[in-house]
Amino acid sequence: MNRLTHSKNSIILPLLTALALSVMTASASENLPFRLGDEGTITFTSQSTATTAGTGNAIQLGNIMSDGSLTIVGQTSCNGGVGFLVEMQDTFTAANGDQVTTAITMQLCPIAPGIYHGVGTYVVTGGTGRFASATGAGVFDGTGNFNTGTIICGLNGTISVNHQ
Repeated sequence: MNRLTHSKNSIILPLLTALALSVMTASASENLPFRLGDEGTITFTSQSTATTAGTGNAIQLGNIMSDGSLTIVGQTSCNGGVGFLVEMQDTFTAANGDQVTTAITMQLCPIAPGIYHGVGTYVVTGGTGRFASATGAGVFDGTGNFNTGTIICGLNGTISVNHQ
């Protein structure tokens, strides 16, 4: 190898390595625990749709406000009774305005007249601020008292956020 070729390689190779490392670092995502507890209200807008609103706390978000909508998409059998299959979209907003959006699929089963226990899964569909391209998934567990219009729920899983 002549001196000119060696000189070019000694400059270009470290530059390419630094560029590759900076691209990998810029697009690195971090998989973090995500646990959320939320209490609020449910208001039925028809026999098969409702809106929800609440407050709570979440790891990665701190104090939150929630705003959601749900749709009953079918019926299911629950311990000898009839329950409902539900799809829900929920937005959780942190005190600084950053948001995490989720899609939740659950099965609601009656545990007393007008009171239902829901279990299912959630998927993080995005967000805003530092959660703009967030992904993640986990389990949903909650209870709705449709007699009083109150709900309590929890999410437990992971969230991945991109560091740029």
